[in-house]
Amino acid sequence: MKITSYTNTVNFLQSTNVKTKGGNSRTVKKEQDAVTIGAEARKLFDNQIQLQDVPDEIAQKIASIFKDGGKLNFVESEEHQAIRAEQQARFDEAIEHNVLAIIIPHIQTNEKLVNSLNGASQQVLDATYSTISQNFLVHDVGNMTEEQRQAMISLGLEKAQYIADNYLTGQQAKDYMDAMTTIAKFAVNGVKNDDGKVVYAIEKGPLVHAPDDYIHIDDLVKEAFPEKWQSFKDKIVAATEKQDQDALLEAFKDYNQLVKSIYTNQSHLVQKKIENYNDWQETVKNTVISNHFSQLDKTSLSNFVEDIMTKNSWLSNEFLAKDLKNFQRYLTRNH
Repeated sequence: MKITSYTNTVNFLQSTNVKTKGGNSRTVKKEQDAVTIGAEARKLFDNQIQLQDVPDEIAQKIASIFKDGGKLNFVESEEHQAIRAEQQARFDEAIEHNVLAIIIPHIQTNEKLVNSLNGASQQVLDATYSTISQNFLVHDVGNMTEEQRQAMISLGLEKAQYIADNYLTGQQAKDYMDAMTTIAKFAVNGVKNDDGKVVYAIEKGPLVHAPDDYIHIDDLVKEAFPEKWQSFKDKIVAATEKQDQDALLEAFKDYNQLVKSIYTNQSHLVQKKIENYNDWQETVKNTVISNHFSQLDKTSLSNFVEDIMTKNSWLSNEFLAKDLKNFQRYLTRNH
């Protein structure tokens, strides 16, 4: 086998016994330091390797090490890969990322939650939104049983209560728990399929300060006139891109005609939507959250976590350890 390159060639290995000008043999010293070997290898990173008159087996091994345009490709053992993965995980954990704030689909609940967190520390924000995403509105629960899912929600509500008791006061704490309890009820009513995916039916509800019989007319227009609704959206996009105010005004005039048509000719759709929302609201109001975790010691974070671990009989140790570790980390880290 002969591998030849045409740029930046380096004679890497002529043979295991090559004669010098003086006639002496040049062999790789067994005692040569591994660091030195590594340093020499690094010098070859950007060079193409030329192997001449080398046995096929040796040439193939050397060629396999140097790939991707001459870059040295280190092949790690499984043990080293596991060690590196663990080190990377610790490094990632040490990086302090803020938890992404979740917008709750129900407008009034989202508004109450946001207002209750006004002025709260980043630690509280992170602990709150991680609780919502990891305990309440979890979209994939894997092989969890329904009882375990409900226990997870119960745990989330206890975590919310810990935050309210230790980080918030007065009306702010009350509004916070009202919002978090409502979100927990949304979670309880989620429907899990055989693949562990959970769907949550959460209505938008009236806008803040809007009357109780307020409806989102856009939804009705989309349901009653799907093609005209899509045409309206397309016109809005086109007019906006062209900054054509006349076209924009014309599009909204057409839209208003659709709205008038619904109220005039399909008022039953409006009434039906109001009834459906009222029924949904009543369902949420009457939803009961399980008390898998209750009467926990909330005097300190360590006592709280220890009490949860002691009383747990439903959630896996792996899930609980990760969940509580994140909760502690969010509340205690510096920002």
